[in-house]
Amino acid sequence: MKVCWILWAVWYAYWLVSARHRVRSTEGSPVKQESLAGRLGYQALLVGGFALMIWRWPLSQLQVRLWPSAGWWLAVGLTIESAGLAFAIWARRTLGKNWSARITTGSVQELIIRGPYQFVRHPIYSGLLLAVLGTAIVVGHIEAFVGLLMIYTAIAIKIRREEAALRQHFGTAYEEYARNVPALVPGLG
Repeated sequence: MKVCWILWAVWYAYWLVSARHRVRSTEGSPVKQESLAGRLGYQALLVGGFALMIWRWPLSQLQVRLWPSAGWWLAVGLTIESAGLAFAIWARRTLGKNWSARITTGSVQELIIRGPYQFVRHPIYSGLLLAVLGTAIVVGHIEAFVGLLMIYTAIAIKIRREEAALRQHFGTAYEEYARNVPALVPGLG
């Protein structure tokens, strides 16, 4: 199970280092960002979801183990988690300087439709949700799956806000992209 958290730590370290390359304001083009208050709701759900996955809480109804903590389930969970984290990293690298932790748009930003963005509009979120699913399988407790639902809800809120900002910024180009590429799961509109 430690491998599960080591994978997340490596991913997080990469994320922090790569955050230096993000959308920034220029002299003639300031970026538009969501407010800190706008972020608090979905960030609280993210933190709460991960807390349910990491720590064992004294709620006996949620501490039910669904399957053994080793063997086949562990291998499946780690494989899914690794694939999800790798997909998120591929998406982050493809975005390059167009990425920002906050919902951000700026005039020098381009609409990326290559790499994983040709399969889904939000591959970072797709990868993270896949990784969280893998983590929930590794943890194997009901509370981990409650955490997964909380994290999914947080990402759904952020996607809705991000889609509105991207439609406003890119206009018809984003509308056409959204018609042709699913949001999170290939094959699902």
